[in-house]
Amino acid sequence: MSVIVEFSIATEEFVFGSALETVERMEIELEAIVPVGGQVIPYFWATGEGFEAFERHVGSEPDIESISQIDRIDGTALYRAVWSSDADGLLGGLAEAEAVVLEAMTAEEGWYFRVRFPSNELVERFSEYCSERSISIRVGRVHPLAEASRAGRLFELTPGQREAIVLAVQRGYFEVPRETDLTAIADELGISQQAASERVRRGANAVLQAALPISRSE
Repeated sequence: MSVIVEFSIATEEFVFGSALETVERMEIELEAIVPVGGQVIPYFWATGEGFEAFERHVGSEPDIESISQIDRIDGTALYRAVWSSDADGLLGGLAEAEAVVLEAMTAEEGWYFRVRFPSNELVERFSEYCSERSISIRVGRVHPLAEASRAGRLFELTPGQREAIVLAVQRGYFEVPRETDLTAIADELGISQQAASERVRRGANAVLQAALPISRSE
């Protein structure tokens, strides 16, 4: 049975996360981890300003072989990074345990992760992996996928997306005419306007696709 694990880790203990720290105000959200030929290749979203400076900074990190921008939507860009030395780090452990990252983003005291593991055995393997390499993670909630809320099972919303969508509905963002805007929602959530826009858009897309199951070609 699949298991959802929520945990956090200090930035200095998450080497890839440390490499993404910049002087620019950038919010980072991990999209996927892809193991290719023994390498760990992370995809992540960066939201903010100063992308060129951000790319120069990350590209200069000795542990990152390359970074390339895959797509860009307004103030958010999707990146692909080739990571040279994290095969024995946190990302390598998640890849080895066949974990699916549902949500991973920068937080006030490091990084927050919400991850789905295929089984309890793989959760234990990941825990042993971190213990053997002195990777200190702070585990929050752990629960079988079957115990998730009905809305969570149906729509597969991340906590951040659900929070943004609920607030948008409560404040009248979807009313006609609108009773609030993304700037106000972002201020209330304590995030940038671009990050709020991403969460509301992705959350709304997940809800609509679940409620109206149609193919992308229709």
